[in-house]
Amino acid sequence: MANAGKRKANQFDTLPPICGGAFITSIVMYPADVVRAICMSNPGTGAGAALKGFLDAHGVMGFVKQGLVAEVTRASISRAVKFFMQPIVHKAIYGKPETQGTPVSKGLSGALGTFPEVIAISPLENIKLAAQLDKEGRFKGSADIAKHIWKTRGFGGFMTGFAGMQVRQFLWTGGFFLTLDSYKSGVSSVVSNKLAQDVIAGFAAGATGTAFNCWTDVCRSVVQKKALAETFDASIPRPSAFEPYNPGPFFATAGEIFSTRGMTGLYSGVGPKMVHLGGSGAILAVLMPRFKTMYFDMMGIY
Repeated sequence: MANAGKRKANQFDTLPPICGGAFITSIVMYPADVVRAICMSNPGTGAGAALKGFLDAHGVMGFVKQGLVAEVTRASISRAVKFFMQPIVHKAIYGKPETQGTPVSKGLSGALGTFPEVIAISPLENIKLAAQLDKEGRFKGSADIAKHIWKTRGFGGFMTGFAGMQVRQFLWTGGFFLTLDSYKSGVSSVVSNKLAQDVIAGFAAGATGTAFNCWTDVCRSVVQKKALAETFDASIPRPSAFEPYNPGPFFATAGEIFSTRGMTGLYSGVGPKMVHLGGSGAILAVLMPRFKTMYFDMMGIY
């Protein structure tokens, strides 16, 4: 028998290959994330201007020094939790593996599985954004940023923008898992190479998720940027510990941007974000199944 001498996999056996794929994706896509963050926290700023401004302020080494550790850690955790939770949620809701699910069941399971993901990544998201927007050189590194946030805002400061991040992850993850198999099916009819199919379908699914959630990233970036700036003004009272979970400022910001800049403002930085999350989707679609197969074969798991 093909599985003779092998043990049946449990859910935790998927973690090592998932973490490996998530880590590689995070490193490769970091430069695109820097440009995306600047564009979205400054609606109206183009990708070229954002890149030039970052390089003028930090040089090429800024891609290594300005939030790289926080972003790679955040993105790796985010993607690992996302791909780990989706099949668990699917099994819990529908009573069958996600491989037997429909596009809708896969998308909904992925979306609902983002709640622990956002809790885990919120502190790192705020540290990363502060580093990427630190043109004045106020901070010496991620540890210095964390110390400042804790001193001025306490634990709640690490959760700033939580409501917007939750909506963002819900929409992108749901959109990605909803459309990935459909794109693979469509691409397979015109492209015979399996690797190329996964690259194209993964990019398309990631870009579709971006079309769903781009406006949320713009709004939460603006909210977080404002909140971080206020930490340097001692005259502004410390917000309630529950303020980060209040969706009011997030949706109010969406209304303000739409009223002044329309949909163009809400989709500021959509180009870099498409590259960032479309590229991420392509890499994940390629690496996740292949890393899983390689790891299971190596460990004698089926």
